[in-house]
Amino acid sequence: MGRGQRAAGSMWCDASARRSLAPEPANPDFFRTRSRSLTAPPRQCPPPPRTGNPALHWSSLRPLLKPLPIRPRLRSSPSLKTMAIYPKFVPSLLIALFVIQSMKSTHSKVFTNVSCIGAEREALMKFKEDLTDLSGRQQSWIGENCCKWKGVECSEKTGHVLKLDLCNHCEGLECSLGGKIHHALHKLKDLKYLDLSFNNFSTQRIPNFLVSLQKLEYLNLSSVGFYGHVSNQLGNLSNLQYLDLSNLWWWPSIKIENIRWLSTFSSLKYLDLSYVPLLNSKEWLSPINMLSSIEFLMLRGCNLEDLSPSLHVNFTSLKFLDLRHNSINSSIPPWFQNMSNIEHLDLSFNNLIGIFPTFILENSRRLRFLDVSKNRLEGELLKNMSNVCNLQILNLRSNKFSGKILGTKDDDLICGRSYMKTIDVSGNNFSGHLPNQFGNFKDLEFLDLSWNSILGPIPTTVGKLSSLKELYLSSNKLSGNIPESIGQLSNLEVMDIHDNQLDAIVNELHFANLTSLTKLYFHLNELVINISESWVPPFQIQVIFMSNCKVGPRFPTWLQTQRSISILYMSNASILDEVPYWLPEVLSNTKRLDLSGNISRIIGKKMPLLRLVSLSGNNLDGGIPTSLCMSDELSFIDLSKNKLSGRIPQCWRKSQANLEWISLGDNKLNGQIPDSLCHLKRLGVLSLRENGLNGVFPKCLLKLDLVNLDLSDNQFTGRVPLFGQHARSFRTINLERNHFTGNIPLQLCHLVNLQYLNLAHNNLFGGIPRCFNNFSHMWANSTFTPYGRFPLGFSVMVKIKGMSLEFTTTLRYLFSIDLSSNALDGQIPKGLTRLARLQNLNLSQNKLIGEIPSDIGNLRDLESLDLSNNKLSGEIPPSISNLDSLSCLDLSFNNLFGPIPLGNHLSTLDDQFVYRGNDGLCGAPLLKVCPRYELNDMERRNSHNMSEDESIEGESFFKWIYSRLGMGFPIVDHEDNAMLGFNKAVQFAIHRSTQKIIFRPSMDMREWSYP
Repeated sequence: MGRGQRAAGSMWCDASARRSLAPEPANPDFFRTRSRSLTAPPRQCPPPPRTGNPALHWSSLRPLLKPLPIRPRLRSSPSLKTMAIYPKFVPSLLIALFVIQSMKSTHSKVFTNVSCIGAEREALMKFKEDLTDLSGRQQSWIGENCCKWKGVECSEKTGHVLKLDLCNHCEGLECSLGGKIHHALHKLKDLKYLDLSFNNFSTQRIPNFLVSLQKLEYLNLSSVGFYGHVSNQLGNLSNLQYLDLSNLWWWPSIKIENIRWLSTFSSLKYLDLSYVPLLNSKEWLSPINMLSSIEFLMLRGCNLEDLSPSLHVNFTSLKFLDLRHNSINSSIPPWFQNMSNIEHLDLSFNNLIGIFPTFILENSRRLRFLDVSKNRLEGELLKNMSNVCNLQILNLRSNKFSGKILGTKDDDLICGRSYMKTIDVSGNNFSGHLPNQFGNFKDLEFLDLSWNSILGPIPTTVGKLSSLKELYLSSNKLSGNIPESIGQLSNLEVMDIHDNQLDAIVNELHFANLTSLTKLYFHLNELVINISESWVPPFQIQVIFMSNCKVGPRFPTWLQTQRSISILYMSNASILDEVPYWLPEVLSNTKRLDLSGNISRIIGKKMPLLRLVSLSGNNLDGGIPTSLCMSDELSFIDLSKNKLSGRIPQCWRKSQANLEWISLGDNKLNGQIPDSLCHLKRLGVLSLRENGLNGVFPKCLLKLDLVNLDLSDNQFTGRVPLFGQHARSFRTINLERNHFTGNIPLQLCHLVNLQYLNLAHNNLFGGIPRCFNNFSHMWANSTFTPYGRFPLGFSVMVKIKGMSLEFTTTLRYLFSIDLSSNALDGQIPKGLTRLARLQNLNLSQNKLIGEIPSDIGNLRDLESLDLSNNKLSGEIPPSISNLDSLSCLDLSFNNLFGPIPLGNHLSTLDDQFVYRGNDGLCGAPLLKVCPRYELNDMERRNSHNMSEDESIEGESFFKWIYSRLGMGFPIVDHEDNAMLGFNKAVQFAIHRSTQKIIFRPSMDMREWSYP
């Protein structure tokens, strides 16, 4: 991420980073965003002060009350919530006012109608000359009276500059000041307030002259881009009451080697070092403990690791503590019970363990904000609901809390009148039924109980949550009906009840007064939507998830009244109707569309804002509409599993720069792949499997950063494309069942990220490249990242364990090579055994010779191994018994001989068909008993070098054997395996060769040789 972009939790981010691809219809949380954030936001500038106001304004702490956006979550995690610190949450605001009042009393009044000191005006002009000001923020810095300049305020009595506020008020860097800070500022000896925050001084260190400004009480250097270490001399500013050195931009930060110098700040009330690395993070607490006046303490993202349980800590003055986004790996220490005045406590995104101490709630009756989300804390915290009654914000998300949800007494919540606004306990182990009494939570605006094990029905009293804006009950075990009273929540914006066991009939009363509803998640239940065709909804909805609900058989006419739909997922909804004529107009603002498994013809009109189209699994026929080429916003197209025919459109354009995913498999398409696909520079997924496509693969597509490619079951011809010659981002290549010819290109070996390769059922010849061991993603010690550029949705048919299985979301965990049913010859490269992550290896139906690699046992993850129908010889390596994960093995129809290895796991593969067609094999599970012989290691090694392509001496030897047999010379007695005059190695070699002779009686005598 480049300069000028704020960190996680900042006010804006790169639009391309927010673009997500290939969401699964069953999981809308992949791209679901919420409007508020629980976590306190980064510091932001106050508005410009008004004339005649004090130098310090209460709004300088306003950011503590402003929400943050957050990053999208991964599919497997409980959903990240966006909550708010609401304006009515006054305790922190009162603290801010208290701090400002205490600082204001030490200041002279400031006015802009007094004349400034000449030397100070000259210092400010030198300061201005060294700055870059592209947005003209310092245009007012002209004239003799510097007290009238924007951002400058002076004392009424003396004319000295008291305040210099140059905070960047813009969201990005477009208004920022740059350049260098001139040392002439040290002449402002009376300066008490200095704010340079959110500017760009990334070419210099913290100026040393700042320590000479002895009267400073307010210093804000947040996110100015300084680098290097903070000088210990900063501790000379002993009058500081407010110090902010935080770094909320994605650029290198200043560093603090130790913070002992902080102990000199006896008057410090506000300290923010967020996202500044503390190099000696284990000794942070002792100096902070010396700040006897501290009330606001923010150390988020400082690499803190320890809370020093043995240290005596006295934070009785502390009212606001933020330690989130650290690496604290311990339990919550006992000294937390001393924080009797704490009102805001944020310990989220750490590794805290153990039982959450209830004394924090019992001893801190002023506590209004508690966030311990994303830890590993345990306990039955909600068993006694009275402990959290005073809170306004409660976030326990993603921990290990358990017990009954919202403890009750006689089915009534025991809080009495509650002022709670936010409750998020998602992603825990809470159980039991929901309480029947919600009436006391009149102010509750956000309720998230998802990802728990809550049972029973949704209580009817949920309709009394009159202030509720967002309701999340998903991924529980709720059952029964949905109460009609839920339709009375006129402020409700989001209703998410997906992934439960609800089997209700939903009618108009469930939506009667939902005038604010914008997002609805009903999917993964057994709901029947029974709404009349004349019903007009009271809302304008934006997001609809009704997949797997029974909506049909008619297309829902109430959608005709909606004009703001951006996401519509209504797959497998029992709709048998034609697409209505009005639907394209309704979906004119739609970005994601999934009507899979419902409709019988395709939408053919232009929808310019459409980003995602998923119409797979329908009976769509006809050609692919060229209107898809007209949308420059498209990023995802899935028209697979239909009856589409004709050619792939040739109309793809360069302006479709967002298109990354095209899935047209399982149709009746014909013709060649159009060259115009090469215009799609971001194309990463191309699936054309099971069509009638032909011709050669366009060379220009090799220059794209394709990740997943499936051309299987078509009629493509020519040589295998030179994958890896240009782009090397492939993870999946499937060319199975085509007419490709020639050698396997060596360029494939450049694809270090490859984890699935299928070239089966073609006309390939030559050897298997020895460089296949370069597939480093399959090495045992490789860093495996299953969530690549396209983590979801791509599907491939894989022949594994004797079956054809469709891999979708689990494909990212599959490592497979299938080269079967070709005409490949030569030996199996020994380097293949370096690919320790391989789970499926299929080399069957080829012409491979030589021996099975002796270290085949290194493939410890191998589940399926098929080497059948080749010309492999030699013994089965004993190391094959090390394959503890092996569940499918086929070595049939080769020239293998000797005893079948014994092993704990190998013995479970007791089907004789695994070894059929190898007449030289003996031992269990075959009925053939191995002869009694013993070989030492040297003799056994010598006996392994008798293959046709490797040993001319062996060939001559066996011709000599045959000549002796022709003369009637008795060499082998099969009854007792006795030999005449040969050592053990030669005896064994003769035994093996005669076995070959016995099971190949039809061979011309002149061609008999050791195979």
